[in-house]
Amino acid sequence: MQTRLAELRARGGIGDLLLLLEHPAIVTIGRHAPMPATEARPVVRTDRGGDVTYHGPGQLVGYPVCRLPSRGRAVRRFVRGVEHALCDVALSLGIGATPRRGYPGVWAGPVEAPRKLGSIGLGVRRAVTLHGFALNVDERAERGFDGMAPCGLVGVRVTSLASLRRGSLPTLEAIAARVARGVAIRTDRRWVPKPLDEADLPVDDVASGAEGLRGAAGSSDHTRTFLLG
Repeated sequence: MQTRLAELRARGGIGDLLLLLEHPAIVTIGRHAPMPATEARPVVRTDRGGDVTYHGPGQLVGYPVCRLPSRGRAVRRFVRGVEHALCDVALSLGIGATPRRGYPGVWAGPVEAPRKLGSIGLGVRRAVTLHGFALNVDERAERGFDGMAPCGLVGVRVTSLASLRRGSLPTLEAIAARVARGVAIRTDRRWVPKPLDEADLPVDDVASGAEGLRGAAGSSDHTRTFLLG
């Protein structure tokens, strides 16, 4: 779906948007990464760079489809903006989080042994962003990384908002709304969050793309699409 939307964005058929969803349990690997030794979850090779990561229930995944003015600095600024937006969301929940120099993503916990709270891996094609980011919301996301080195970082542990926060969390939908607003502010976008079925997009692209998201993971039971900015 994101590839189809990115083609539309490159042609000027739609504006910038951010798709936020919760995936079924799935492991994805970069185009040159070795296949992981796992039989418990589907493994999908993607055309992104990087190593292995997990997506699934308890994790909010974001796919920005945004046109950038140029490569290089604009891409780096956009990545930093997304990182800081996720840190802002954590802070709004009383959780301290920060980017970490040389290690893309969002980190939290002890300074001497920070844990990965969120991941980011963006690509650009025809000046439009592809791939995206993930924020670990509850312990189910943490368990999804059992037996793997997240993003190929041996010895690194992951954490979640639920593990770091005292008290209950807002719903995943409410957290998605905060992420949509935060990314808009930090990357200077002007979208208004809305449900996918209310978005002003070509009907065929939305319908076939949503089915593609479900089919790629082999199940429609846990795919939940929250917001399209």
